Amino acid sequence: MAVLISNDAELDTLIDAAQIEAAVAQVLASEGVSRPVEVSVSFVEADEMQGLNRTWRGIDAPTDVLSFECDSPFDEDIPADESVELGDVILAPEVIAAQAPTFDATPAEECRLMLVHGMLHLLGYDHVDEDGAREMEARELAVLRELARLRGEDAGAVRIGPTTRHHDD
Repeated sequence: MAVLISNDAELDTLIDAAQIEAAVAQVLASEGVSRPVEVSVSFVEADEMQGLNRTWRGIDAPTDVLSFECDSPFDEDIPADESVELGDVILAPEVIAAQAPTFDATPAEECRLMLVHGMLHLLGYDHVDEDGAREMEARELAVLRELARLRGEDAGAVRIGPTTRHHDD
């Protein structure tokens, strides 16, 4: 696994590189991805995120996370020993930190959730309907609890709200 972390604006990423890599690795492991993959994780300012959101989703507002999928690690046409370019997860730490209290979370907790959320999008999860949202949230919670356990924290204390049910945003 290769994780390219980009932070050209030198923003507070809310979690460190080791936590970013651990979250990416845990999502991949939990989804049964064993082949080599490359993932880009970028941190951008709110105005840059707004521009990306406007360009790619037609929504002229900043958002917390965007994912841009490239190749699937489950694509049988790609040789098993060849590294797959999974895609890009783009995070806006300013937006994430501002919304964290709304979900009764710390900025670091919310950032981990948004990173896991973005990674699951790269692996094909979506939340356009209630069933998909429930499935995605269950996967998010399972990954976040395992990450907490690995950090030596109480996994049972990890809670997330209905974060993926934004149909019209």
